[in-house]
Amino acid sequence: MAAQPNVAGMARLLYVVAGAGLASWGLWGADHGWTQWAWLLFGGIVLVLGLIGYSPLHAWLRTKDQKAS
Repeated sequence: MAAQPNVAGMARLLYVVAGAGLASWGLWGADHGWTQWAWLLFGGIVLVLGLIGYSPLHAWLRTKDQKAS
């Protein structure tokens, strides 16, 4: 089952910016060790979800942005 886009507009932009920020924190700001990889992985997941326009939280709450279809 393919993920149906359920996020659009400003929410999608926030996902992309937050994902890039968390991933960059994992690359350059976090302590070395498992926390660095955890931030990088979490940021990468949020970034990919923003790029494809899908949010598990929105799907769970069954909300849909006006422009996502």
